[in-house]
Parts: sequence; structure tokens; C-alpha cells
Amino acid sequence: MNNQWRTVKVLWLRLATCLAVLFGVLASSGIEAGDDPLDWPNWRGPQKNNVSMEKGLVESWDPEGGPGSNLLWKNDELGGRSTPIVMNGLLYTIVRDQPGTEFEAEKVVCVDAATGEKHWEYRMNLYLCEVPDTRVGWSCCTGDPETDRIYVQSVSGYFCCLEGKTGKLVWDRSLLEEFGLINTYGGRTNVPVIFEDQVLISAVVVGWGDAPKFGFLARPAHRFMSLDKATGVIRWMNGTGISPYDTTYSTPVVTVLGGQAALVFGSGDGEVWALQPRTGQPIWHYPLSRRGLNTSPLVEGNTVYYSQSEENVIGSTMGALVAIDGAMTGDLSGKEKWFVPQIMSGKSSPVMVDGKLWTVDDRAKLYVFDPETGEQLDKQALGTAMRSTPLVADGKVYTCTNAGRWYILKPTGDGVEIVHKLRLGGDNDGSPIVSHGRIYLPTSDTLYCIGDTRVTPSADPLPPQPQETPVDDDSQTALVQVEPYDVLLAPGGKQSYHVRLYNSRGQFLRKAAASEVSFGVDGPGSVSADGTYTAPAGNEHQVALVTCKVGELMGTARIRVVPPLPWSFDFNDDEDVPLTWIGGRVRYVLRDEDGERFAVKRDVLPTPKDPHNKLGTRSQLTMGPVDMANYTIEADFALDEQDGKLPDFGLTNSRYSMTVRPMNEELRIYSWSPHDYRTNASVEFKPQAHKWYTMKMRVDPVGSKAIVRGKLWPRGEAEPEDWTVEMEDFAPNLFGSPGLFGKAEVAEIFVDNIKVYPNQ
Repeated sequence: MNNQWRTVKVLWLRLATCLAVLFGVLASSGIEAGDDPLDWPNWRGPQKNNVSMEKGLVESWDPEGGPGSNLLWKNDELGGRSTPIVMNGLLYTIVRDQPGTEFEAEKVVCVDAATGEKHWEYRMNLYLCEVPDTRVGWSCCTGDPETDRIYVQSVSGYFCCLEGKTGKLVWDRSLLEEFGLINTYGGRTNVPVIFEDQVLISAVVVGWGDAPKFGFLARPAHRFMSLDKATGVIRWMNGTGISPYDTTYSTPVVTVLGGQAALVFGSGDGEVWALQPRTGQPIWHYPLSRRGLNTSPLVEGNTVYYSQSEENVIGSTMGALVAIDGAMTGDLSGKEKWFVPQIMSGKSSPVMVDGKLWTVDDRAKLYVFDPETGEQLDKQALGTAMRSTPLVADGKVYTCTNAGRWYILKPTGDGVEIVHKLRLGGDNDGSPIVSHGRIYLPTSDTLYCIGDTRVTPSADPLPPQPQETPVDDDSQTALVQVEPYDVLLAPGGKQSYHVRLYNSRGQFLRKAAASEVSFGVDGPGSVSADGTYTAPAGNEHQVALVTCKVGELMGTARIRVVPPLPWSFDFNDDEDVPLTWIGGRVRYVLRDEDGERFAVKRDVLPTPKDPHNKLGTRSQLTMGPVDMANYTIEADFALDEQDGKLPDFGLTNSRYSMTVRPMNEELRIYSWSPHDYRTNASVEFKPQAHKWYTMKMRVDPVGSKAIVRGKLWPRGEAEPEDWTVEMEDFAPNLFGSPGLFGKAEVAEIFVDNIKVYPNQ
């Protein structure tokens, strides 16, 4: 750790005394412990608009440090893409762990916010991951002041809840293996949001269920998942338009619009959406772009401001800044308050500064607008590229371009004054934040802590937040929510359900009483009058819906039933691939040829927008529980050929992949695809088109390592005695769902005779 320019201890003691007095006043005024108004528990701050009420902040600093520099400390270990957060005296961020080595992973690091000294770190292996190492740490931690817990989403789709003080794991979910989250080479990863007793997270998801009653979750969409923040149990899932353009990273704002709680965000389908945060039901949507949206919305009163830098829905111009009346409902196409085209602000989110709307475009050009009319008031060049969002605090604006040009700015009526500027080493992707008089700025090289120890931290009161229409104004039940919404059970397994009732505005009314609930089952299994579902016995891979009727309203919950090993899938008596497979239906179909039925990974996935769509032809498929270990998977496969090109195909086992890569003429085993140094092994192999092969993969967890081995031979020939390729991983994945990988953009993939069984 590189901690420089630590403050004299006596000054910190004086500061601590002042803070103790401040907190004493807060406690006496009824503010709960943990709700420190000077904390910054999410990357956009307590008001979720990158605005701080703190006063007395620095107007200059020197990154070289020394007396009078206002550099309190810097820590090179904390350099990266992520914006840090501060809660209860601790700073949290996400960075690369052991970069450029065979052990590289992603990790959460917690340090003392005042000194930069490390308290703990939590390592997250990256598995089944298409994200390059330079984009690790894309997301940000989110803190929950009520529980002092931290929520984190890794770039590979691992999602966890950690104790803030210790880093101890509370619960975790594998969003890729359990629900079909897509991670991509672009690295775009969403940030969790806390609302009441929920934590909300989103991604492009391709799950199971290709029929309306299952929610069409087998079709790709940008979907939100609501989880009980205490347990990780899924409460609801809902999405935007089917077949989105991109994965995106727009952080939502939970606010109140027109008296209704609203989750407002930019979606992968190119629209700005508002959903009810307790139910996931849509309130309104506004088509904006022909690509996915990445900036975060700015909400002022009932007005939602949004910016983007891709092609607009109407016309051929690129980029726009728009104001939307968020109190409206339904399809808001053409109903914007104002629209300014050709503002290319697709990464840095807009902020409100002294009553004026500021936005920095992708080329680091700062624009100032009248928020009522959209009239441009000023424009100033700051640099050549922009990724982060400015911090508004103490009558100033703190911002840094992607190339490391740092500015402290002041509004001057309709214009801008440069108070301070300098050049930093490294790139800047994460945004500056402030907490307790200290400004934190991440770069790719380090994390800076900036402040003046002679100034006692203080802040103006937070402005009052908009209030929902009282729930008593509408006590009529409009929606029945069955919890948990999605589970996986073994044959004979049991799951208890309870039912929540909501009004038309998505406000919680009550838990349904047993006397008003009628449970049923659509599919195999049974459910008792008290809402306990029992899965059927046997060895079938099955799905079911628990139904719950309250009056004339119906709610449902989804169930997969997956038996223990061994499994065998030859498809001869099947109409489709198993419904229990995550990412199976739609992407794979069954075909009869030469008296044999087999699965085909399609090379075209038509959508209403594009009948020749190739998005999704590269994908993962998972088959079972994430805690499976000590097993072998094998399958027969053949590769089609188009224009002299063959597709990639592979097996997954315990979060490792074994893939045939015809263009590279290799058979490779790995856990992190684009990483050249993370443990992997490969041998030369050049497959022939239309020739059937058998592939076999085994993973043995042995103490603190995993032994990963694979074989490949022509189908119908004797299995070779020796393994074709093998490796030992000393940063191991010890468990994970079996599955398939296919990259079928260039041609189809044929798969048959899949077997999964315990290691022998």
C-alpha cells in the first residue's frame, strides 16, 4: 500500500472530537445511527444526483503532496475504474486483484476513509467471463446505511451482500448461472440500488421460459431483479423491450414522480423507463435512441433529464439531451418537454448547478443549458474525452476528464469560471465524491483523498424529498406478488410462499391473510393451503408455476425441479431442449437428420427489429444448481461451415470452460476467456466441418486447487486413455453449474448425447 502525506495525529483527534459533537447533535434531532448526512453511500450520493450539501471544501490541491498541498493521502492499490463510496467512516471500492497474473480476480477493498489504511478485502473470482482485465471494476459498491451492509456486482455476474465492518459474506447469487445474466467484452456492468427492504439490480438476462406464463424470460431483455436485501430471495423480475441493442450501465434513480414511487433508468432497448420499484410494473417509457442508454437520469421535481450519444430514434442525428415530464404515464413518444439534438453526452450524466443544467459530452465539452427551455447558455472545452460525472458541492463543480485533466469550476450566472486545474497521471473513469470534508478521486493509477484538516466538516440540511400520495388514498388491491418469485428445487423439495398485496400505484398494502388466498399449481407437484409447494419425486427435469388467487387477481411464482446426477439428454423423445435450462430455449432447437434428433445452436436469432439478428448467437447455457461439484460432463458435437468458417463450441464445468476454437486451431480450458495470464491450458486441434466428436470435461476440487482435465476424440472411436488437455488452478473455482458454450455467429453448432455424472 502506498499511503502518503498522512495527517498529524493531533489534528485528526481534534477533527474526531468535532465530529463526535456533530453526531451528538444529529442523534438528539432524531436522525438514526448509520444515517450520517455526510456519508456518500452510493456513487451518486445521498440525493442520487451527484450533489453534496457540504461546505468549506478545498479550491486547490497538489497531487505531489507535501505541506499545504491539501493531499491527505493516496493509495495506489485503490486505483481503477470504480467510483468509491463512504459509509460509517469506511471507504469501499472495486479493483483488480493481482493484475496481470495467473491469479487475477476482482475484489472489494475497504479502507479507513480518513487514512486510507486497509481494513479488509473480499476477492471475487471471474468465471465464464468475457470481460477483459482492463474493464474489471466497472460497477460500484452500494451501501445500505440501515444495515451497514455493502452490495456488489462483479463484471462476471457474481452478486453479493457483505458486512460493512468486516467484509463477511452474508449471502450471494450467481446471476449468470441462476438467471442468465449476459456479460460481454464491453464490460458494461450495472450498480445495485437500495430501496426500502429491497436491493435492485439489472442486466440483459436470458433465462428460462419461452411462453407468456413464464414471463418470456428465455428471450433476451434488459431486466431488473428485486431481491430481499436481507436474504437475497428474488421478489420480482421484469424487463423492458425484448432483444435490446446492448448491455448497458445506467444507474437508476428511485424517486417520486406525480406522487408515485418510480425507478427511473436508461435501458438497453434505447428507451428511458420508469417502473414501480416495489412491483416492477411499468409506469412510462420514452423511446430515445437506436442503441442502449448508459448515463444515469437526473430528476428535478417531476422532470427527468437524460442524455445520450448514439443515433436518435427520429432522424439520423447522433446524441441528444431531453427533458421528460415524469408525472405522465404510458408511451411518451413525442411528448418530451424539450429535445436538443446533437449533444453527445453518452457517458457523463447531467447535473444541476445553481439552477442551470450542466452536461459534459463524450469529447469533454461542457454545455450549460436553461433547464426550463433547453436553451444553450454556454459551452467550454475541458479536454478530449469524458467518462465520469461531475461533483457539485460548496458552490463549485469538481470534475476530471478521461485523460486526467482535473478542474474546479464555479458557475457565473449563465457561464463557467475555472478556479483550479491540473494534470494527473493515469486515466479517469470513476467520478469524484465527497464525504466529511474529504474529496475522493479515482484514477487508473491511484485513489486521491483531498481535503483541508483545518476545516471542520459541515453541511447544509438535505432538501426535503418528494412524498408519495398517501397509501390510504388507494387501499384497493391491484397486484398480487408471490414470494419467492423464482426458485430451484430437487425432487421432493419444499418451498413456502407468502403473498404481498399492492395498490395501483405499487404501494404495499399488506401481506395476504390465509383466509383470502387460494393456492394452486400449474405443472407438476402440489401445494398446500398454507402455500407450501412440494416438488414431484423422480428424475425428471421439470418446471411449474405456483399460482395464487386473491379475489379476481392472480399472481404466480416460477419453479425449476432438477434431479441429482446422473443426467442424460439424447433428445430422441423430446420436442425441445429442457425448459429448465437457463439460456436453452430459443437459442437451441431440435432437428431430425439421417434418423437422428439432436440440438442445434442457431446462427441467426430473428427479432421484430432485425430478421437477420446475430446478437445472442454467442452465449452460455447452464443446466443446474450452482453448488454442484466433483462431476464430469460430456457431449457429442459437430460444427457447420459457412464461407470457410467454423463456430466455437465448448462445455462448462464448475465455472471452467473447455472450448474448441477452430479459427485458433486449438482446444482450450480456462475460466476467464480474454485473459491471457489467468490459469489456462491449450493444445493444437483443428476440427473438420460436419464431423462428429465426443468431448469430455472433468473438474476435481482438491484442497486449495482445482484439477481441470479434458478429452476430445472422434465419435464412435474408443475413448483415449490419456487426457487431451489439463491444468491445475491454484486460484480455484470449486463448484458451479454444468453447461454449454457456443459461438455460432458464423455457422450452426450440433449437439447430442449430453451426459453429466459424478466423478468416477
